[in-house]
Amino acid sequence: MLNAEKVVGGKAQNLTILSSIAGVVVPRFIVLLASFSKQECEEHIRCFLKNYSGKIAVRSSGELEDSSQASFAGMYATKLSVASSVDAVMNAVEEVRKSAELKEETVRSYAVQQGVALYTHSIAVIVQEMLSPDFSGVIFSHSLAARDGYYSISVSDGLGEAVVGGLVNGRLFRVARGLAARDLKEDWLVQLVLAMKKIERHYRSDSLDVEFAFQDGKLYILQCRPISALGVTLVDTADESRLVEQLKEVEKNVAADFGGDVLGDMIDINPLELLGASPSRLDISIFGHLFADTIVEQVRRTMGYDPLDIGLIRVVGGKPYVSLLASAFSFRPQGVSTKTYGQMVEVYRRMLTANPSLQNRVEFAVYAMTGGRKLDQIMRDAGIAEEEQVGVRVAFERLAIAIDTVSQSSFVSVSNELSDYQQQTDALSDDPSLDERLSHVAKGTEMFVRIARLAFYWKNKFEETYPGEDLNRLLVGRVHSSVSRMKADMQSVQSNQLSRTTLVSRYGHLRPGQFSVFGESYADDPEHYLFNQHVSSHDESVLAQSHRYESEVAFKNVVMFMQAREDTKFAFSRALHLFIGELKTALVLHGVSKEQASGHTWDDLRVVIEGGGTMPHVAASKLPMILPEVIIPRSTSLGVVVYAEAAPTFITDKVVKAKVCVLTSPQMNAKVEGALVLIPNADPGYDFLFHSGAAGIITKSGGPASHICIRALELQMPACVGCGESTFTAIASARTAVLDCSLKQIIASV
Repeated sequence: MLNAEKVVGGKAQNLTILSSIAGVVVPRFIVLLASFSKQECEEHIRCFLKNYSGKIAVRSSGELEDSSQASFAGMYATKLSVASSVDAVMNAVEEVRKSAELKEETVRSYAVQQGVALYTHSIAVIVQEMLSPDFSGVIFSHSLAARDGYYSISVSDGLGEAVVGGLVNGRLFRVARGLAARDLKEDWLVQLVLAMKKIERHYRSDSLDVEFAFQDGKLYILQCRPISALGVTLVDTADESRLVEQLKEVEKNVAADFGGDVLGDMIDINPLELLGASPSRLDISIFGHLFADTIVEQVRRTMGYDPLDIGLIRVVGGKPYVSLLASAFSFRPQGVSTKTYGQMVEVYRRMLTANPSLQNRVEFAVYAMTGGRKLDQIMRDAGIAEEEQVGVRVAFERLAIAIDTVSQSSFVSVSNELSDYQQQTDALSDDPSLDERLSHVAKGTEMFVRIARLAFYWKNKFEETYPGEDLNRLLVGRVHSSVSRMKADMQSVQSNQLSRTTLVSRYGHLRPGQFSVFGESYADDPEHYLFNQHVSSHDESVLAQSHRYESEVAFKNVVMFMQAREDTKFAFSRALHLFIGELKTALVLHGVSKEQASGHTWDDLRVVIEGGGTMPHVAASKLPMILPEVIIPRSTSLGVVVYAEAAPTFITDKVVKAKVCVLTSPQMNAKVEGALVLIPNADPGYDFLFHSGAAGIITKSGGPASHICIRALELQMPACVGCGESTFTAIASARTAVLDCSLKQIIASV
């Protein structure tokens, strides 16, 4: 005997349950069973439409659709905005029923894959009053990957079908499940979370997917389904409560320690890109030692800037952020007072507060870096007096002379510096101490910081001088990274002109997660990263095109220093790889486990390695904190993470439609050939993807100056760098997607 779910279908069954929950409002609906004749359907429709003249939604309700066994999402047709006449609704009902016949084989195949049995391929149909919502979306009990202690909410204007169907990405919110209603500032969020908690209690599950809409300030629940991949469990709130307590404590400390600042995970030196989303304490400390603690500010001071020398990194809840205050002041020209420049920094703070997505391009879209029109506008916005403005302009003019002097010197010397550094790296085989090895790496990062600053200064200079030009297009074929050399060497290996051992020795030091001590390097799995990649000998190099800016000093300097930046990073990455190898060997000799080492700083480990002793174990939280991309102390609620609308960088003007392949880690042996490959960040350690046969690359984080941008430009690989959390989440759940670089958009397909 069939149960109720198999009579009315899973979706209708869920709507019936939702309608029975006190305080949960569901738009009025009826269910037309598969066994109903046309006459019976018309009678039910006629009664339903009595005294109603609005639009109608007509949806499927398959036997197991939206059930705990399987979702059957997108299998059947949905008809929206149907006129409220019997004929129009009946025609829509027939179309929905017809979709079940047309997709019978697809449905049957999906059922087999999911391991469920269908008694019938006929479907019931839901006829429902349709809203004209102000905004709508979907709320999940947790992320689709795991129960992580946070609701996941996607919201867009108008109909929720836009978010669910992949037409728009919506704004993404992550809300700590243990938060009380009083901790939520927005009324709509209070209504939604309270309703979700009621629904979860009724279903006795913390793994639900619920569609909703708001019309005239009122919440309507449109449908509910289990997140079938993770099954149904009872809600346990103990860990969630502890997580909220931790978040409130961190928020209190942030307000006390960093009030008046803005913290971002992609400001200036881009810790998210270089360290990944979950770096260990050890990784952060080494990154600080090599970049953020003193080196960046020291190098910039030698170039004519006047930083505060307070370090750039601020660690919040185990996550590294860059201080906007420290970063902005590290670009202050010498000769500008702290008071006057502080007024300019306040303008930067307001800009980033109003538009957090600018954080990954502060050097190009926020800060005044040269003495042009942008500087004038910033000073006006800052309310700087006219006589003081004259002094600031003079300071920027002196800075320009200093940068020009450093550029001319570096133009001549950088090749020799790089060669000397590589020779010194080779000479480290004489068994120096770990401190000496790390000091050598630091010399490489000092060189890299200087070269990168010159590259970006001249990029700013060019773009301010020629605001209508696309510099990325002009650079095509002129900057060559290790990717091109690797490609040529792979082809040589395939033709037996180069040994596999030599290939590994040249590129084995590369690693996704540049500063990850325990991350995998290419040398750890050369078959995956080097030998199993798709390299065609028929691939043609992208040639540079002539243009009228070739002889411009600014353009020549951009090309020179962008190239040197790529070469320098490749060189210091090799030295860092050697240091990491020796460090891991020393940890083994002193009985320090990976887990113990990861929870401590480099200084802690150095004491153990030099003096002996053991490291205490550091317990990890059961539910790690999810922290926002940008924190505005005393304003940002850490329990409600709002992901800003991203400002991505698109490479080429090509259009690619392909299957979606998500690499949550570079070690995954996924079939990326012919796929749009999604990766979490623009880490240059993902270089192997450019020889994998991938159709295109999409990164969650990354800025316009990231190394992935340079590589994609070089090989004319369609790419979207820094698409943002919302877009990444939407595309990652799709089967296929369209990457349209010409229109600068990504569209998820079912």
